[in-house]
Amino acid sequence: MKDFHFTTEKEQAEIEQILLQRKKKKSKQQILFLSIFIFIVVTIIFYCVRRLLYTDFDGYVVVHNVRFRASEDIFVHDIYRHNGDLIKPGDTIYSYVSLNWFHQIGDINTESSVIVKSRDLRLQHGLAYQNLAVLQAKMQEIKRQIELEDHNIRFGLSDNVHKLNLERDYKETEEQLKAEQRKLYVLQKAINESKEAVDRLGQVSNGFSIQYVRNKQKMKELGLVHYTIAADSGLVTKNWISELSLVLRGEDIIETQSFNLEKDNVYVMAYVTPNRAKYLNRGYKAKVIVNEDVEYTATVVSMGARTEEIPEAYRNNLSKDHIAAIAVLRIDNGQRIPFWSLVNGMPVIIRFNNLEYDQVKPEEYLILKTPKGLEVPEPIKQQLNH
Repeated sequence: MKDFHFTTEKEQAEIEQILLQRKKKKSKQQILFLSIFIFIVVTIIFYCVRRLLYTDFDGYVVVHNVRFRASEDIFVHDIYRHNGDLIKPGDTIYSYVSLNWFHQIGDINTESSVIVKSRDLRLQHGLAYQNLAVLQAKMQEIKRQIELEDHNIRFGLSDNVHKLNLERDYKETEEQLKAEQRKLYVLQKAINESKEAVDRLGQVSNGFSIQYVRNKQKMKELGLVHYTIAADSGLVTKNWISELSLVLRGEDIIETQSFNLEKDNVYVMAYVTPNRAKYLNRGYKAKVIVNEDVEYTATVVSMGARTEEIPEAYRNNLSKDHIAAIAVLRIDNGQRIPFWSLVNGMPVIIRFNNLEYDQVKPEEYLILKTPKGLEVPEPIKQQLNH
């Protein structure tokens, strides 16, 4: 009788409620575990199917931007275009002063090329003037001989042959005289221009030093300021120096990217490890993926152009491949692509459809036969002919 427990209806209901809650909780856990299991299975199936359908390669975009470099030692005054500015043909990029003037002034052992040129022009002018006097004297002598021949012909002492030769010589000498006069005019004009340059050089050298190169107004008055003009439309991507800077020969000043892909030499580079080289070849088309919203197509133009070290972010921890061959792809024409996605070094994914192309056999690549050289397969030969 001591072990007998009487269960009331209230207690029975509470027990049933507890069992029901446990059953619901267990059902939720089962649904959750089943969902996770289904998700894992679907993911594995999706991964396997995608591996069968597509082959992805890591890569990047290469853009050869236009760099304005100093062809000599210069001092940059004003920079008219900055990072992000659009430029068009004829726009002034920057102004500068050549430092060759100051090098010539500072070197007492050398003579300025302006002075040398001016002296040569005066010498040529003097020689041309002397030659002019010789030609004038020659014409007078030929004219005298022609008059003498007229006299002899009237009295029957000579014929017209010698007179005709003299008249021909007279005309040739007359043309030489006119050419020499034109030459004198051109030389005189050049001498006047060189005289202005010599005078300007004298003003610069008269108590003038390189420290005045910062004086923009003075440099303009002396005519020493030069300007660099844009020859193509594009976008300024980088300013390498600031205003009032000394730039040595060969150093970069401004970098721009043209809006013409052909001028930029835009290509897509793909990292291809040896064990995956069978999935692409020359002429294969690929989809280049920048993100979920931006993608475009490109065609393989070269397989194995060179080798590069695979960036650490792209390496597979389970693989020992750290060096990969580079496949070069050219972007297909007729596409609309955001400008920002075609910048140098932009990382992309290059995807090939395995159903469109069979795996490449070794003999389908460009083959080298030692020691004879290159053997071009027939499919590639047809592509080259087209």
